[in-house]
Amino acid sequence: MRRAAKRDTAEREIINMLVGCGFSVYQLNQPVDLLVGHRGKNFLVECKSGTKGYGKTLNDNQRDFNDAWRGAKVVTLHSAQDAQDWAVAVSSGAAQ
Repeated sequence: MRRAAKRDTAEREIINMLVGCGFSVYQLNQPVDLLVGHRGKNFLVECKSGTKGYGKTLNDNQRDFNDAWRGAKVVTLHSAQDAQDWAVAVSSGAAQ
């Protein structure tokens, strides 16, 4: 029996903020939490709510994926405020 993937506590508020900013959001189980789309571009997003260790940064599997991935690098968001700041930067062309 397969168990459900553990979701980060900040994920729901991050999703709500991104959707509210006009982004499309699809939840994934691997390699990261979210596939996010905006104006024809796709982004891989990992939600983290911690301030230390595993809760703050990509885990080993995610880091290996990010290093090997030939597309855009994984974006890590920690809160709704991070999501809003990132969404504004993407919308203005200041972030990739």
